[in-house]
Amino acid sequence: MLAKELINIDFTPLQPQSRISAALAKMDAWHSSSIPVVEPATRKNVGHILFEDIADVVDEAQPVSSITLRSPIYTFENQHVFEVVRKMLQHEVRIISVVDSSETYIGIIEKKKVLEALSEMLNISTAGSVITIELAKSDFTLSEIVHLIEVEGAKILGLTVEEAHDDDSVLHISLKLNHVDTSVVTSSLQRHGYLTTTENRNDLLQADYSSRADELMRYLDV
Repeated sequence: MLAKELINIDFTPLQPQSRISAALAKMDAWHSSSIPVVEPATRKNVGHILFEDIADVVDEAQPVSSITLRSPIYTFENQHVFEVVRKMLQHEVRIISVVDSSETYIGIIEKKKVLEALSEMLNISTAGSVITIELAKSDFTLSEIVHLIEVEGAKILGLTVEEAHDDDSVLHISLKLNHVDTSVVTSSLQRHGYLTTTENRNDLLQADYSSRADELMRYLDV
């Protein structure tokens, strides 16, 4: 999924001549402490303004240009949603500008749209089961894992890969499968030397993926 599929074109960015009172109002309306500033003639991002930069300004009639703007933050329309997430996390913003190949402003992407996209991509709401495999990073071969799962008639609906919290040489591979009963798949993986670390119980169907979604929501809740 690309950034251009998540764009909100209804958002009106600030302009250098916008009043600080307008910036504060927009921050409140969009629940964001960061708002992009776009030059109307060129439609180029000239920076962004933070709440902390204007919170103590006495004269709110001053233009935004009277404040030193932060460097512009944006993503290109053809960048993948994963890159959008990376930039939002890096800069701790709830909305991010989207530009075309000539770096002309198109619109914004909101945090909620990113979360919806990730949920859709990971098939979080789709019925199925999640299994997690723990293995050394040096032993990770996705093609073999996929083969073993598909031989047993299961299909992978979503996949995440993360380093173990206490050992960066170990990976946890979580796979969302279309089968509720994963006992056959788990047994096959174990016979081939893979360590599965999740229980095969219906009350744990989406525990791992939901946990990852909740964790990402907390990261993006800035």
